Amino acid sequence: MHINLKGFALSALALGISQAALAEENADNANNASIDEIVVVGQKQTFATSHVSETMIERQAAVASVNDVLNELPGVLVTQGDYFGASDWLTAIFMRGFNTGGGANQIGTTIDGLPNGGSSYGGGSKANRYIDVLELETVEVGQGTADISSRSNEALGGTLNFITRDPLDEQAMRLVTAFGDQDARKYYFRYDTGEIAANTHAFISASSSSVKDWINNAAEVTRDYGMAKIISDIDGYKLTGFISYNDANEHEFETMSLEDYNNNPRNDSLHMTWTDVPAVNEYYRDGWRALRENTFAYAKVEKDFGDWDFQTSVYKHRMKGRGDWVPPYLVNIKDDGEGEPQSEFLGGETQFGGAQIDRFYFVNPDGSAAVPNDSCVPTIGFNKNNDPACYADNVLPVMSYRHTHYTNDRLGLTADLAYHFTTGSIEHSLRGGIWFEDGESSSTRDWHKISNVLVGPAFDKKPYWVQYISEYEIDETMYYLEEVAHMGNFTARLGLKKFKVDTDYHQPLGTDEAVSHSSSSDPLFSFGVNYITPFDGLEVFAGYSENFSAISKDRVGGSSAEELSRIEPETAENIEVGLRYEGRDLQFAATYYDIAFENRIVFIEDGAVTGIDYLSQVDGVYYNLGGIDSNGLEIMASYNVGNGFSLSGSYTYNDATFVGTGSAALDEEAGVVAGNRVHGAPKTQYALAADYMGEVLSAGMSLRYVGDRYINYDNAEVAPSYTVSDLYVGMDLVNIAPSLKGLSARLNVNNLFDQEFISGVYSGSVFPSAPRTVSLSISADF
Repeated sequence: MHINLKGFALSALALGISQAALAEENADNANNASIDEIVVVGQKQTFATSHVSETMIERQAAVASVNDVLNELPGVLVTQGDYFGASDWLTAIFMRGFNTGGGANQIGTTIDGLPNGGSSYGGGSKANRYIDVLELETVEVGQGTADISSRSNEALGGTLNFITRDPLDEQAMRLVTAFGDQDARKYYFRYDTGEIAANTHAFISASSSSVKDWINNAAEVTRDYGMAKIISDIDGYKLTGFISYNDANEHEFETMSLEDYNNNPRNDSLHMTWTDVPAVNEYYRDGWRALRENTFAYAKVEKDFGDWDFQTSVYKHRMKGRGDWVPPYLVNIKDDGEGEPQSEFLGGETQFGGAQIDRFYFVNPDGSAAVPNDSCVPTIGFNKNNDPACYADNVLPVMSYRHTHYTNDRLGLTADLAYHFTTGSIEHSLRGGIWFEDGESSSTRDWHKISNVLVGPAFDKKPYWVQYISEYEIDETMYYLEEVAHMGNFTARLGLKKFKVDTDYHQPLGTDEAVSHSSSSDPLFSFGVNYITPFDGLEVFAGYSENFSAISKDRVGGSSAEELSRIEPETAENIEVGLRYEGRDLQFAATYYDIAFENRIVFIEDGAVTGIDYLSQVDGVYYNLGGIDSNGLEIMASYNVGNGFSLSGSYTYNDATFVGTGSAALDEEAGVVAGNRVHGAPKTQYALAADYMGEVLSAGMSLRYVGDRYINYDNAEVAPSYTVSDLYVGMDLVNIAPSLKGLSARLNVNNLFDQEFISGVYSGSVFPSAPRTVSLSISADF
């Protein structure tokens, strides 16, 4: 599905310019609906929280990803392929030494409080697969000892709750068109119904965008979004219905060594020139792709009965996707006989299952596998098998287009009940809740012949080999109980939480052992205190929590029951102590934290392959090997200067180090040196921002500093620190001419001073930052 809004958006913008009388004051309504410039939240809470402010969202381009808005918050670092959120493979979020993406899933993600189903590349769905940045209200960040009711089974380091916008009170229509560097284009439409029935409001929106890679300006990313929400209040019952749809087709980038980065900090190893040499075409950027289609819907009911209140939600999520690579050979699956034409090259037949006999890179004119000359000395950068100079002149090059198909189908239920009562001078809130989810997912890998390597990357529709089909059934259950007591200025909280995740894995096609595994947590305790001091606006808090990450389906699949019996779920113990101040103009918070991450699961390989492991030949076993100790300080503040000016900033000191296993041999095999810093996580980072919001003009500039980061486990190579600045300027165009009433424009500039630096760190490799990126969006409100 691809939504074409271009013609509609442009014609509607022209209509808005020529018919100013139709423009309403809905921009004011939209501003009133957005959150204020407040980054410090959590009055009377016993744990550290923060949220994304309106101006943090304003500083992002209309084509950006919702993940980008997190970068100014304390303790959070987001790395992606570019400033428009390209490359699911490279997207990673770091927080307090934990990360999601880049091979780990240690930070929970929820959408309007409901679970996202995991954030891994292979079958997960990060927040940008659900929400267009133009429909984002805020992100609530609960670090460490976050809210006990959070619905995530991988929140070792905290939870990110992405919250969507609600319908407006009045009828309105908004159109946005955006364009910029990398041939970026976006067309967006939103219609708010106003009150369509008693106390009932709704909206519907859609957008379509495209952007090319910043290195070659050739490979394209397309994203289509659709969203609708309805909220109704009937006899005190608040009813919410929501649905979102996203269709993404994205090229990927490739990481590089630190040496390669130093030689060329504005490139990677991929290219956009198709040749007649398979070993060169292997790195053709348009052949590295992630295709994902997500549909997510929920219905929610909330009711306050006075002493009692409850809410319940039912949600449904369906994802289907595909990951593409272009191996520089065909896999020989069927024994066609020595010197006979290869059936994989001739096509028309699909082999199901089985293992490779060998692989071939070129064929003779009769279709038989070509054999390289034994006496050939390969060209530098090639080997004897993939160097065309080692073959006869009349051979034909061959290649595969490898697909891995993913599906994820989830149905879930949440319910929360709270009872409020008083004993003497103590006000109690006793609440409990459950979360149940039933999920089915699958992974299927098939191989297609590239039809004619001499022409281009087009591939045969029918695969020549279906390598495997893996299927998972996952049942998740979580329940919690919490008591919160308020005694004047003092608040205390005590909670208990427990998870149980049952995973059944089998391969209808393949050789893996069918296994069933139950991953259960011990009772997870949390408690905390909060005290409102006599100093007006100042409160102090302290908290402790035990967090849990279930053994993921990717670790269950391919492991035997005996191997799974030897590993335990990952756990973390979090301690926080902090203070918060909220005055008329100044808001401030500081938190010290100490986290002990235990039972870290590591994959120990028992083999190796040269180059990219397209066939998944590397085998190994998972072990619990040590963990991570993380402690640090987070500070954030915002100050309303007056007359529309505001300042905000955050500072983070994070000392995250690996903990060994106690076995020198295991530590060496896992590549872990006890006491070494966690790679990819900076020890220091800070962000500063200044903003102005007036009736006509709005503008802001931010500066982010990220300290040195180690690139690998042994801490031998360092990604140097960097400082980067972003800028936005917005204007209500009525100031230019009364006929432009209802129109506004916003200019966004990322990497304002065009700095060269390492953006992402990926366990031994790095990825460079994109250059200065400029985009302009024009909005029309009716």
